[in-house]
Amino acid sequence: MLATTSTATITSDPGILCFHHCYVKVFCFTLPHICPHCNEPLDADVDVDVNADADDSASASARADADLKAELDRSEQKPRLLLLPFRLPYPFVRATQHPCAIVLRPSTGDFLNDYSNATDLHIAVTTSGGDIVEFDRIGLRRHRRDDNPPEWRQSLLVGDVPEPWHDFWDEVLQQICAQTVRWSIASYAEETHNCYAFVLAFLQALGHAPLSEAARSKTTFCEQCIVPRTTTAGKYISLYRKLRRSGIYVHRQQPRHRNKPKGPASAVLNPSSSYAHSSDSCDGVGSSRSGNQKLPAKGYSSGSAAGITGSRPRPTLCTIEE
Repeated sequence: MLATTSTATITSDPGILCFHHCYVKVFCFTLPHICPHCNEPLDADVDVDVNADADDSASASARADADLKAELDRSEQKPRLLLLPFRLPYPFVRATQHPCAIVLRPSTGDFLNDYSNATDLHIAVTTSGGDIVEFDRIGLRRHRRDDNPPEWRQSLLVGDVPEPWHDFWDEVLQQICAQTVRWSIASYAEETHNCYAFVLAFLQALGHAPLSEAARSKTTFCEQCIVPRTTTAGKYISLYRKLRRSGIYVHRQQPRHRNKPKGPASAVLNPSSSYAHSSDSCDGVGSSRSGNQKLPAKGYSSGSAAGITGSRPRPTLCTIEE
């Protein structure tokens, strides 16, 4: 599909914050002073005796034990800030800043504002110098890094290669692009000979594992290289739009079992897992809702890589919760 762009593309991290309190995960752009779930003040500070440095080691140890016991007793009586606020990883990149990479974006608009379950996707290749090479209805095109094309400022990084491969990457890409008849405007076919076909042809000629191995099959490349990125992006997009509407989002979770050790050590959580399970709005490979879906007879589009995965049931790239 012919790639276009909107003028409202967000080109930087909007800064989604997350913290845990009273067994809920709270997502926001700006930290509140009061927990939106339990209405308790958000204060994780522990009182410290400023004269502790003057005590001998024995009395300091005893004081620390007493302070810890008192803190644990207080934690039984009021909600605690289980994890200091952290910023969610931003899944999008500027394509020109990632040399020798495979990059992906919506054919129309950007991910955060415009992407939906019916949006076509567009895939391209970058050179060692950060130029972007793509194939669509207009034919084979190359965007210089210095031009910083706005439509590629919010992209997904599908895969790249280490620096020792850069020269060979450029050489193979030049050889593929030299096949002018193969990648001409007249040869473009939305369903069979499109941007996805161009990228796979390049990767197959490159001979770099594991990218080239996955590129032997349209389905395999989609499942191994594209679906994991779009799944993560779909969750981030859904969360961003909830925050854009309401400013704050509370995700409730079950309390932890009390037979686990209490205290700060037991409250250390994995920030990435907090993000990964913040929303049920994105289905990846193996989803029970996607395993039996039929393939539309369409090209690399509809946000699903439909028509490029052969006769096997396709994986759902991601489902955006509106």
